[in-house]
Amino acid sequence: MDATFTEGELRSRSDRARALMAEQGLDALIATGDFSAGLNYYYFSGHQPRDYQLNFSRPHIMVLPLEGEPFLYVYNVNEVNARELSWVEDVVPYNPPFDGAGLAAELRKRGLHRGRIGAELGTDQRVAMSALAYADLVADLPGAQFVDAGDLIWQLRMVKSEEELRYIREADHINGLIHDAALSRLKPGDNEIEVARQYGMAMVEFGAVRPPYGQILIVSEAKSRALGHRSRMLGPLPEYALEEGDLLFVDSGVVVEGYWGEFNRMGVVGEPTAEKVRHHDSIRTIIRRAIEEALVPGRTFRDIMGDMVDYALELGYTREHLAQYVAPPFFHLCHGIGLTSSEPPFVRADSDDVLLPGMVLSVEAYLREGDVTFGSEEDVVITETGAAVFSTTDQGLIPIGVAR
Repeated sequence: MDATFTEGELRSRSDRARALMAEQGLDALIATGDFSAGLNYYYFSGHQPRDYQLNFSRPHIMVLPLEGEPFLYVYNVNEVNARELSWVEDVVPYNPPFDGAGLAAELRKRGLHRGRIGAELGTDQRVAMSALAYADLVADLPGAQFVDAGDLIWQLRMVKSEEELRYIREADHINGLIHDAALSRLKPGDNEIEVARQYGMAMVEFGAVRPPYGQILIVSEAKSRALGHRSRMLGPLPEYALEEGDLLFVDSGVVVEGYWGEFNRMGVVGEPTAEKVRHHDSIRTIIRRAIEEALVPGRTFRDIMGDMVDYALELGYTREHLAQYVAPPFFHLCHGIGLTSSEPPFVRADSDDVLLPGMVLSVEAYLREGDVTFGSEEDVVITETGAAVFSTTDQGLIPIGVAR
C-alpha cells in the first residue's frame, strides 16, 4: 500500500510543530482523529483512519513529544494500515471501547505524564474522543497541564505544502467536471432532489470515490419563489420544479486523499433575464478583481475585505447589500480550504491577520436580489506575488440541459 505523503513531508510537519512547541513551552502535542475525519491525526501521522462508515467512537491518536520519538495509539483493526502508511514506528493498538485511562498509561510509560501537553481545545478544533474519555485522560495525569494547541496547529495547517496542493488541485479539477456534467444532465421540470442525485452520481463518476464523497448545497429559484421569496440555503430538498428562466445555485465540493476542493456555480433554465445576468456578472467581477488586485501576501484581511466591498460599491450596490460583511458579526468573503471544506483563515473586516504564501482560499461573494442569492466562488493558492486559480473559472450562468 502506497503512503499518501512522503516521509520527508511528514517529518517536516512535525519538525515545524516542535519549533512552535518550544516557543510555547509545550512538552508534548496530542493530535486526534476518528473514522469520521482524520484531520490532525492524519496531518501529522500520514495515516488516514477514515473508512467506509461514519463512526465517531474509534479515536486514533498521535502523540508528538518535544524530544524523542512520537507514538500512535490506534483502534486495533487499523494497526497494520497505521504501520504501513505512517512514518511513526511506535504503534500501540487498543481494543474498543476507547478510554482515556489507556492512553494515559501509554503517556506515562514514555515519561510524558508531567509538563504542558497541547490538545485540540480551541477555535475550529475538537478532541476526537468522548468528553468522559478526555476527562479520564486528564484525571489520570495529575502532574500534567493540558492547554489549547489550536492556534499552533492552525499556524501549520493554514500554509499548504506542494504535496498538499497536488490533492487540492485534483479535487478542484473533479469539482469542475461535476458541475459541468450534472448541470448538463438536468432538464426543465427537475427539482432539487434530482439536482442532488445528478451531482452525487457525477461525484463518484469523476473520482470522488472515498466517503464522504463531498458536499452538495442547493438553492433553486423555484424553492425561493414557493417559500414566499425566501432563499433558504439549508433544509430539506423540496420538489419544486425548475421553470423557464429559473436560476439554480449549487455549492459542491469533493475530497481527494482527505483534501477538499469546493466552489459554487449557477445554472439557468432557458434564457435568463438581462437583470439576472448583470447581477451574476457583478459577483464574478468582484471575485475576479479580488484575485487579480487584492489577494497579495502581506496584506491584512481587513484591507482585503475593504477592497472587495469597494468593488461592489463601484458596481452600484449599497452597504445595505453588504451588511453581513461590513457590520458585526462580520461574515467572511474568503475562507481557507484543506482537510475541511471551510477552515481558517477567514478573511473578515474585523481581522488584522496577514495573508501568507501557501494559503489556499475559497474566494466567494454573495448578493441577495429578488428570489435569488447570486454567488460565485473560486479556489486560489497565494503565491509570493499574488493568487493563482485552482478552480475552473466561472464563465457565467451555465445553461441547464446543455452539454458543455
